[in-house]
Amino acid sequence: MTSTSTITLQRATADDDEALRTLSALDSARPLRRPALLALVDGRSVAAASLSDERVVADPFTASADAVGLLRQHRSALVGSRA
Repeated sequence: MTSTSTITLQRATADDDEALRTLSALDSARPLRRPALLALVDGRSVAAASLSDERVVADPFTASADAVGLLRQHRSALVGSRA
């Protein structure tokens, strides 16, 4: 990630299921399923967060710490607003 990278957060859709599986495999985690949030850096999926539990998966070969932090904050806001 560079200082000019764009991080986009979005709800994962059926079109993102492969990205969720890939990120989970790269992170050596059991597959993350929807409902989930997906973080893209410059259009590339780098991390995802489950909306049904607190699991987060990320590509360990990409600088994804900022994206993961944003995912966690956004997830907390979404889950907190449902309570």
